[in-house]
Amino acid sequence: MLELKYLSKKGVVLGFCLLLICSMQASSAECTAVYVGSEVSSDGSVIFARSNDFQEVFGNHITVTPRVENESGRFMPVSMDGKVKTEIPQTTYQYTATPFMNSSMEYSGLGHDAAVCTNEYGVSMSMSVTAFPNEDALKSDPLIKEGLTEFTANDLVVCQSKTAREGVEVLCGLIDKYGSSESNIAIIADQKEVWYVEMYTGHQYAAVKLPADKVSVFGNEFTLEYLSDYDDNITSKDLTSLAEKKGFAVHGKNGEINLFDTYSGKPVTSEYSHTRTWVGHKLLAPSNFTKGYNHDEMYPLCFTPDKNISLQDVSQIMRNRYNGTVFSPDETGRIDMRVIGTDTALSTHIIQVFPNLPAEMSCVSWVSSGPAVYGVFVPISNDCVNVSEAYGANQPANETGVLDTDTYPYYTFKDLNTRCVGPNNYKIYGKPVQDYWYKAESNMFAGMSKVLAQAAKINDSNTRANYITSYCNDMQNQAFKDAKQLLNDVGWTQSVNSNTFKIHRNPETHQMTGEKVITSPMAVNLNESAYSYVPAAPN
Repeated sequence: MLELKYLSKKGVVLGFCLLLICSMQASSAECTAVYVGSEVSSDGSVIFARSNDFQEVFGNHITVTPRVENESGRFMPVSMDGKVKTEIPQTTYQYTATPFMNSSMEYSGLGHDAAVCTNEYGVSMSMSVTAFPNEDALKSDPLIKEGLTEFTANDLVVCQSKTAREGVEVLCGLIDKYGSSESNIAIIADQKEVWYVEMYTGHQYAAVKLPADKVSVFGNEFTLEYLSDYDDNITSKDLTSLAEKKGFAVHGKNGEINLFDTYSGKPVTSEYSHTRTWVGHKLLAPSNFTKGYNHDEMYPLCFTPDKNISLQDVSQIMRNRYNGTVFSPDETGRIDMRVIGTDTALSTHIIQVFPNLPAEMSCVSWVSSGPAVYGVFVPISNDCVNVSEAYGANQPANETGVLDTDTYPYYTFKDLNTRCVGPNNYKIYGKPVQDYWYKAESNMFAGMSKVLAQAAKINDSNTRANYITSYCNDMQNQAFKDAKQLLNDVGWTQSVNSNTFKIHRNPETHQMTGEKVITSPMAVNLNESAYSYVPAAPN
């Protein structure tokens, strides 16, 4: 059973510190991430995913930023308000991203938050899963108000990094120079390496190269313990000495500093985050995690899955709502559980990095605009030259508050989710919608693999890019078309079923029979085979 931890006087102080952190870390205070190494994925690709969650209606879209050659004197923002800027290289690389739309930026006063980026050299980055340091760490090295933020980091790193390691060095270099305004977790990958970065305080961080034969799932919490468990690492120069000098270092095996206990620790662990980490372990390695949830158990950053993990497996993890457990809000009506598949997701993304393809077409971002629970993941390749009109649409700032489901996918999926979520709706409307998207995604996942295989044989780079772009845009357009039809059908069926009188009656006498009316699941009259279409490669 879930055990709630009550705060001592010291805990109240800690809670106040965490509240201050949350006020500085406005966007992704509710994210969950997944990592699958290439040796334990079903197709040999690296897979990592993240939900970009926040309790607001913030529309988003997909962008492709072009390469810029030999142009000096350019600056990009470092701080959230853009007052602190840094000069970028004369040549920057093409990359995809999934930022907020203008209306959201205007409404929130925040930077655009690229959320996830993939560039032409096959470097991908997702930031951030917000996490929480302890009081001693924060006092010793406070966060910097005008320091680096998740709203600027992805663009800054990916636009100038040719490898994942270089991306880590750029990210850490920015923290060294400007400090960090947030405590975050990032994943940076290329075709050879995947790096996991924990950013604790204003200037302290630790990055490790993740093993290819392991997986990870974590909520809003730090989980890195010992650097010696990993083949390679990059850390801030004072990571250990600061903790030693200020007296908050915690040592573990062989006298080595335990980074989790030192910079975070179990007093900071909350059910809000820890249950998501637990269920991720339970989903991917059920044979090793047979016990129920335990607040005090340390769920390791990296672990071995019971079987190889597919893209479809990851997509379902990102929708998980503790199905089949005592924590399920849909099945139990609980209102105190923070799930992975939240209905507050601004967007959710899954990144695939293929080690054996040309770097410029090695990354696929599978993007769910809005909540993925009743949404669908559509592809955008790092080789794409543009995005479909709908998914690329950027709502003007003067349209803040306009829920335009006809024009913008985010609002369509947000509205669809709102109608399907919850104990009274998920079986009748949500399950049929999910079943349809599952079949559509299965076809799309297989189709994208075929497209990439054919594209790899095209010698001309422009022809290849246009071929991949056309396919991705077709899938995006089909998904948006179907989403609008599903939204219409759910709304129509809910209207038909709208009746507070739920007892059968005799149609002739109007006498109540006492038998409760059971509403049947909604029928979906769409054809998922449209997602099986794979265009022939140009000659």
